[in-house]
Amino acid sequence: MCLPTALKNILDEFADRHDAESPLSQSELNDICDYREGNGATSYGVPDRLDPEIEEDGIETRITINTSLNDLQAIIDDRERSLPLVELDAAYFESVDGYDARAGGDGFQWNHIVIPFTVNDETVLFYDPFEQIFQRSSYIDTPPTERSKTEFYEWWSAASSRWTMWLQRKDQQVLTSPRFTGDEG
Repeated sequence: MCLPTALKNILDEFADRHDAESPLSQSELNDICDYREGNGATSYGVPDRLDPEIEEDGIETRITINTSLNDLQAIIDDRERSLPLVELDAAYFESVDGYDARAGGDGFQWNHIVIPFTVNDETVLFYDPFEQIFQRSSYIDTPPTERSKTEFYEWWSAASSRWTMWLQRKDQQVLTSPRFTGDEG
């Protein structure tokens, strides 16, 4: 459930940043991500299913492959982009205290989606959606996870591919898109 939960978090944060309403509910994002309880979700095809649902709000999905840590920080710093999502290898779970991320109902241990928000000199700070799920706290109340850049990069590189996904304002706005327009603070 980490993918739809992480998507909801970045969509809500992006909407808050631009004084807008979040256009999709958690249930709608679960459907877009083909989430099945106990069996995870799929990232394959999410942009194709998500974009039609958010285009009216002037937002689109972007994905890059083999993103560097510097590129990741550039995405984080750009206020016209949401915070990014990245996939970490399931080996990340071996370093986690506070919850037990068991394999899905099919016995497969899925990789994990997190939301990086700062790349420092030595560490990467990110939100782990499982913290929110297991501790029943909100995104804002959840303390960030901090790992060394080396650990983070190894987990990120060991996943299926080192991809990064984010939302951003569409290049061209149409007059019927009242949300996400102008230079709100």
